[in-house]
Amino acid sequence: MMATSEDSGPPETSEVSGVLEIQNRDMEEQETGSLDITNPTNSSRVQTSTGFRFPPPIIRVERCRCVKCGANPDLYCKLCKDESLYCKKCARRAKHPHPLKAFRSKDDTCLQLRKYLTLSYYEHIVACESLVCLETCEASRDNREHFRNCTARPRRLQDMILNGRVRFDAVSDAICRICSLHITFMFLHANNCQKSDCSVEWCHDMRDMFDMGSCNIHIVPEEYDRKCQEIHRQEWKKVEDRRQNILVAAYGAIAI
Repeated sequence: MMATSEDSGPPETSEVSGVLEIQNRDMEEQETGSLDITNPTNSSRVQTSTGFRFPPPIIRVERCRCVKCGANPDLYCKLCKDESLYCKKCARRAKHPHPLKAFRSKDDTCLQLRKYLTLSYYEHIVACESLVCLETCEASRDNREHFRNCTARPRRLQDMILNGRVRFDAVSDAICRICSLHITFMFLHANNCQKSDCSVEWCHDMRDMFDMGSCNIHIVPEEYDRKCQEIHRQEWKKVEDRRQNILVAAYGAIAI
């Protein structure tokens, strides 16, 4: 059973497994509709020690809401990978192909945790090159190649900046959802990156254009941070087990 926000202990095993099962699905169905990139009220350039830059955008996880009207959801689909949430009125009109279930408070907690967990892997998704790593990391590396080749995304960071504000619709209303999420990951990466030779696309451009590192652009509530950390510990334990098995197999091959 999913732990509620009032729980003080670590998430139960069934909860962790359920979230990981969702997390390791194909990320093509992830939508940035569950995320919100908020531009500062004052988007004027600010003087920094290295020149004038825009204040960085703030990345927030939006509350769960009806995908049609934005109202509080009453029903949702457990089969769809994306968030198929509806109020009762919109559900009658949607003609969704799968049965809809009642949306309860524990479902809201699970979906919110899924969003925060997705964002917590940003560094792995945009930069990790380890041969043996988290399953989520390895499964999402194709997204980098997709981002390089996708024709539906802005070709340059400058193409999606209008008057100092980040706009995913600055080029086209049909911007790729995978690329939108990947760009969000790149902002999170750039806010912490200090490498002069960073190979992550747009990292240097983001740091040149925005005052990255001047503030925390993504704050995780304590309850979700605690649960994400617990899931990470369990995932890293699996990685260490896999690495150990590889070493044992390699030594066995040498002995033979």
